[in-house]
Amino acid sequence: MIPIIDISPLVSLDCNDCNSDSKVATAELDNVIKAIRDACSTVGFFAITNHGVDTATINNAWKASQEFFDSDTVSIKQSVPMTEDYPYGYENIEMLGIERNKESATIDSKETFSIGPADAAKSNMPPRKFPSSLGSSGSSRFEEALTNYYSAMEHLAKVLFRGFAMALSEDMQWFLQEGRFDDGHQCALRILNYPQIRVDDVNKVHIRAGAHTDYGAMTILKSGGPGLQLQLSKDSTWIDVPHLEDSFIINLGDLMQRWTNDSWKSTLHRVVAVDDGNNRDDESGGEKVLEVHVDNLLLSL
Repeated sequence: MIPIIDISPLVSLDCNDCNSDSKVATAELDNVIKAIRDACSTVGFFAITNHGVDTATINNAWKASQEFFDSDTVSIKQSVPMTEDYPYGYENIEMLGIERNKESATIDSKETFSIGPADAAKSNMPPRKFPSSLGSSGSSRFEEALTNYYSAMEHLAKVLFRGFAMALSEDMQWFLQEGRFDDGHQCALRILNYPQIRVDDVNKVHIRAGAHTDYGAMTILKSGGPGLQLQLSKDSTWIDVPHLEDSFIINLGDLMQRWTNDSWKSTLHRVVAVDDGNNRDDESGGEKVLEVHVDNLLLSL
């Protein structure tokens, strides 16, 4: 079980006026900071509750994502493709997954759509693109939902960065000072879908996303179901990360491990298909259809 941390004391800080002279040491906040420090140094993963993110913002992003992925019109999804010049957009075969698993001929079983920072000039990244073929109302709804969710995750990231700074015994603004996380950052929001899969053995482990560590500072994940697993050492078994409603999963990336001189962990993790008990016979043959349809929203920093 990964740590579950109620970050309400961290959220409640009035950080519009935060500075190095702020005195915010309370028993509740101290407990949160200690819990973050322990989680980062031992597991590299933790769940957060009472995070302050508006429920409507989450639900709207969730609904827009599902409508996009459930579209039967291939041209809608492929209208904004991921290319060498545009590292966002839609992708239904993970090229990194192919490279990672080419010896076993296994690829990631998922599809994604990504957007980058709002300020293309400051971030030096391409301007955002959204599908226009959803129709005027549908495209507007999709763009608005993802834009609002991205902004909410930017705010949550700042809350967490303050917690990380205090957990490292630094001033709470350490990660945020001197424009280190202003409009010039290069964070990416990815929405992911793991479609139904047909298998001949429901008891076999079926990989959705191959084992990897994230390369950035941290990832904020909102998951629609179980399947995420982590491995604390090369000799250890895979540990299920529980699916918790009204929470986010936070995991550290390689950059944060490097920043902390390996005192904090960027942990190997993967996503597997989980049988939800509703699998059925495939009419075309003897295979089973795993009734697994899980969407994820994540911001990589």
